[in-house]
Amino acid sequence: MGKLRDFDQMVPGESVQALTSENITLKRRVQQLTREHRTLQERLEGARSNLRFSGKRIADLEAQILELRKSS
Repeated sequence: MGKLRDFDQMVPGESVQALTSENITLKRRVQQLTREHRTLQERLEGARSNLRFSGKRIADLEAQILELRKSS
């Protein structure tokens, strides 16, 4: 809200230029956050895949341990 009051005190041409500049800055920030979000999503998918693999591997090892205990 304070920024809006600041814009009201500027001359009209300055106000448009300042708004345009702020808009460009915000668009760049949105693009950056979108890229970061995409990267984090990919990392999360990889981590979930690794977790699934680890879970299956642990289950296989537990089954092998049970088989070894039965045979001894």
